Amino acid sequence: MASHYEELRNKNLEDNKVMLDKLLHDLKGTTSQPVERPARKTRAVKSMEMLPTRRNPSRNARYTPLDEYSIAHRRQRRGSVSSSISSSSSATSPSSSPNKLFVRFGFFQKSTGRPDEADETDSMNSDNDEEEPTLPKRAHRIVHDSRPAEDITEDDIEMVAELVSEKKYDSFYGTSCHQCRQKTNDMKTICRSGHCIGVRGQFCGPCLRNRYGENAKEALKNESWSCPPCRKICNCSFCRKKNGKGCTGILIHMARTHGFSDVNAYLQSLKK
Repeated sequence: MASHYEELRNKNLEDNKVMLDKLLHDLKGTTSQPVERPARKTRAVKSMEMLPTRRNPSRNARYTPLDEYSIAHRRQRRGSVSSSISSSSSATSPSSSPNKLFVRFGFFQKSTGRPDEADETDSMNSDNDEEEPTLPKRAHRIVHDSRPAEDITEDDIEMVAELVSEKKYDSFYGTSCHQCRQKTNDMKTICRSGHCIGVRGQFCGPCLRNRYGENAKEALKNESWSCPPCRKICNCSFCRKKNGKGCTGILIHMARTHGFSDVNAYLQSLKK
């Protein structure tokens, strides 16, 4: 076996050697022939004799002495209050105009302790207050409705949203729901427990129905209705975190698959 294997190996080596010599001979034959390359095209270069030479100006030529007016003009910002004041003051000198220009910033004023200056500034402020128009006051954003059941009208009942699609977002005049925390313009519930604070007792119609199985319209008409946080059955994320529990998320679909109409009933069944 060993002699036959050696004979076969030697034969393969001789064949490889012959093939390698042939390849080297062919390679030398191809490299010996000169390769003709096309002539390279040269671009026509424009003569620089006709073009003028560009040089940077000297330092002395670039320096221009600045006067006081140009320095003040450069430091101003266009459209700012200081620029308008400085331009008006430069146009009219103090000697020509006896009236003084006062720029009032209330949070920068400091008391000097001199009674004459205080009287002068008070008189100027009173004159300017008469001339300045009064700005409209902004409406209070947090609205806590504490009306009794007798004051609830039919228009308020119609404003209760039964579906989520009926709720419209209003960041200014809207009221927040304690459960979903969406600021919408629909009517929310009113807690009448007597010790509810803030907007804790405000629940929209879809949240009160899906999470607790109650009707928001009936809750508005009920004089003794108290909100879920006051009854200690609230399952919102904030109240559950206070009690050391995890958030439930959107659990209404799982509750309905297990045969429950609301999330509160499903959570109560898990405790048993």
